[in-house]
Amino acid sequence: MSQSISSKSNSFRMHMRAESSLGWTGDLLLAGPRALLRATRRAWSMQCEQRLLQELSDYQLRDLGIRRDQIESAVRNGWDV
Repeated sequence: MSQSISSKSNSFRMHMRAESSLGWTGDLLLAGPRALLRATRRAWSMQCEQRLLQELSDYQLRDLGIRRDQIESAVRNGWDV
C-alpha cells in the first residue's frame, strides 16, 4: 500500500514539474526575481541574527568568543570557534 502511494506521489510530482516548467525562456525571465528573493532572504536572516546577538550580554558574547563591535562582521563572515 505504501509503495503505491509513494509511486503515485512521485508521478504526481513529476507531472507537476513538467507542467510548471517554462523552458529556458521562463528560467531566464525568473532569474532576476529569484536572485532578488535570495538576496532579500539573506539580508533578513542576517538582520535577525545581528538583532539576536545584540540582545546578548557582554558576558554571553565573550562566551561565544566575540565582542560587541565584532557582531556585524561575525554575522556576515562567520567566526572561528
